[in-house]
Amino acid sequence: MSIAIIQGSSGSLGSALTRYILENTNLSVYALTHRPRSAEGDLSCKLLEGDIKGKGKERLSVAGEVDIRNEDGLARAAEIVRGREGEGRVRLIACMAGMLHPEKSLSSINPSLALEQFQMNTLGHLLTYKHFVPLIPTKKQFDKLRSSSEWKDGEGDPAQGLIGEGNSLCWSMSARVGSIGDNHRGGWYSYRASKAATNQLIRTLDHELINKNSSAIAVGYHPGTVITSFTKPVLGENIKPDPEHGRFNIDQAIEKMTSVMGQVKRGDEGKKWEGRCWDWKGDRIEW
Repeated sequence: MSIAIIQGSSGSLGSALTRYILENTNLSVYALTHRPRSAEGDLSCKLLEGDIKGKGKERLSVAGEVDIRNEDGLARAAEIVRGREGEGRVRLIACMAGMLHPEKSLSSINPSLALEQFQMNTLGHLLTYKHFVPLIPTKKQFDKLRSSSEWKDGEGDPAQGLIGEGNSLCWSMSARVGSIGDNHRGGWYSYRASKAATNQLIRTLDHELINKNSSAIAVGYHPGTVITSFTKPVLGENIKPDPEHGRFNIDQAIEKMTSVMGQVKRGDEGKKWEGRCWDWKGDRIEW
């Protein structure tokens, strides 16, 4: 069975992406959450809301107590996946968790909060890849997967266009404010720096994926401004979607995100997707 790993699945975008995958693909999903194991059943029910056909229930597994600031939880979750599915089955690793504490000036810097943003926005992604990238198929394993009964006897690629049928995908939530070249306003010191570091992480990871003959491509993604519990403290409670200017509700954001996911492929001379950061329009964000 081909698998998607969703890190941060109890957040607004993470849960919405999980639902989208269950409803629109044939991938199995391992939903990772920092919530306690005793809450796994409740989160499972929430993620299956709207699953009228019951298509997703048998394909969803929730793993609790996976706090990306603590490597032990990630290691345990990876062992669960390896034990149940074996290696070479993970087609998507989506790192969705994050933290935003926007400092307006130097006087607002809090070392503990700054460090926590790096733990959540950067190191948490890196540790997720450390434990789950070994479960992504190599190119040789991917060729075998494509000739398996899962593809031939079903509806073709289980990803159903969410991911390019010729590759797997490492997907990290980044942000335009992580761009050094695009920094025209200042502020948000630690958040900007953590996202700039994430972009470097993605670039470096993609080189390793190439060197290890992995089927995966690593990319960062800026979703625009998404109205969630994560952003409302900054945007204001009465903020409204404005898609023309890159401000979206969750459903709109997922539509844009999955559209870009499906376009990513290695060797696209026009785009050169690999190891770079892209926005919701499919435009590259400068470093």
